[in-house]
Amino acid sequence: MRLSAVAILLLASCSTAQMVSHEDAPSGVDGRVIDGGAIDAAATDAPLANDARPDGPAPDAAAADAAATDAAATDATSATDAATAIDAGAADAAIDAAGCLIAGAAAITLDGSGDLAAYPAAQTVPIGAGFDGADAVRLSWSPTALYLTVHSGAFADAAKPYHLYLQAGTALPAATPSTGKEYGGLTAQLPFTATHLIAIRRTNDFGSGAYDGVYVPAGTPAWTTRATALTPGTDVFISADNAELSVRVPWTALGGCPTQLRVAGHIVNGGAGTEWKTLVPAAHTPWMTPGGAAYTLDLTGPAAVSGWSM
Repeated sequence: MRLSAVAILLLASCSTAQMVSHEDAPSGVDGRVIDGGAIDAAATDAPLANDARPDGPAPDAAAADAAATDAAATDATSATDAATAIDAGAADAAIDAAGCLIAGAAAITLDGSGDLAAYPAAQTVPIGAGFDGADAVRLSWSPTALYLTVHSGAFADAAKPYHLYLQAGTALPAATPSTGKEYGGLTAQLPFTATHLIAIRRTNDFGSGAYDGVYVPAGTPAWTTRATALTPGTDVFISADNAELSVRVPWTALGGCPTQLRVAGHIVNGGAGTEWKTLVPAAHTPWMTPGGAAYTLDLTGPAAVSGWSM
């Protein structure tokens, strides 16, 4: 009976949901916010945040003995819960395997080696505020995933992230301006109400929690919930010269199978007067309300950038 109780407690422990930890900008990322070209006072660094939840106290022997008396009933309940979890996981896996009923280009293989060249030329995205003249962005999708590759000298600083905001759905409402995630004292202005944020940077974890992921606007302050972790080497790829970041995001992390997207993105650069770089689209203005322009993508049509609306 004691062995059964331990097994049950182990199963219960494995099923306990854990908060995904993350950290905000390290103290080295500073910046000042531009408002219509005027530079405001220097912003303070954002404090490091960690969402990890500590584990609860271990059960004592008496609790284990009490749990053992209900072993048969608990085993049956656990089996039902496990079956439900398997069904939910299978549904997500089915989307990834079969893909969504959308158009798009062929799947793109990203590995951190020459990723820009892996995209069709038609997926070259015009940008604004390039860091050093060599900046480039590619964005595409297939029935299974969204693909993004960004090349910039800004990534020499491992703490500077690329943020791509998205509003995903099957019938998008009229665009309503909103604000994005605070990072290093800077908060982006957005020309639409984003449902997801793809956030990547060269160093995923500076020691207080992983950063790469798909965030949702929940939390206080907003955008502190990392709903889906993106793993370096599996989902996120870094070039050998540290100038290029790539990410593959499955549709399951972006609401399932959207048919329309609004997108706007930027590097949070943090330099005085150069707080935002590598803007997508080129007319996106994260420093000034209402955030400038955004692209709207019809996922049921061709993926070529020439077909996107602004």
